[in-house]
Amino acid sequence: MSGSPWLYVVLLGAAAIVYSLMLPKRKEQLTEFSTDTSQVEATMEHYMSEIERENLEIVELVAQIRTEAKAQRLSLQEQVTELRTRLSESDRSYAAQDMRIQLLERSFSVDTATAAENVARAEMLKQENEKSVPVNSASQSVRDRYADLFELHNQGKSMDAIAKALGIQRGEVQLILQLANKEEIFL
Repeated sequence: MSGSPWLYVVLLGAAAIVYSLMLPKRKEQLTEFSTDTSQVEATMEHYMSEIERENLEIVELVAQIRTEAKAQRLSLQEQVTELRTRLSESDRSYAAQDMRIQLLERSFSVDTATAAENVARAEMLKQENEKSVPVNSASQSVRDRYADLFELHNQGKSMDAIAKALGIQRGEVQLILQLANKEEIFL
């Protein structure tokens, strides 16, 4: 057994040599693993930077969309305000036109009543004239009785201008012109 410690030393040396031979192979494997790991890390960093860049683009796009939406909303609000203003102006104009129509209707009804009174008065005067002085019918035509009126009418004056010039009402002028037209039809 005296040889046996040497045997242990030899065996231990052989094991150390085998271990030392195997050690560089493990380092190569570790180096290959660390190279693969660094490539994966680089790929992941590149991927993360791409995602971050895309996220920034999305944030900018959302901000741009918000700005455009805000501008569009303001534009629409201005249009609504303008349309409301126009609508209120139209309502006021409509009310004013309605008032004018009502006033014209009232005036027309007054003119019609005045015209009817004037017709009745003219008929009474006509009857009185026929009773008091018998005259031939040619000289008693409406055109002859109201020569001034027809002269102004032939000059192209309006009914209002004729009424003002002769000091009579517009309805009376209108009635006389109508009577003259009817008289011409019958003759």
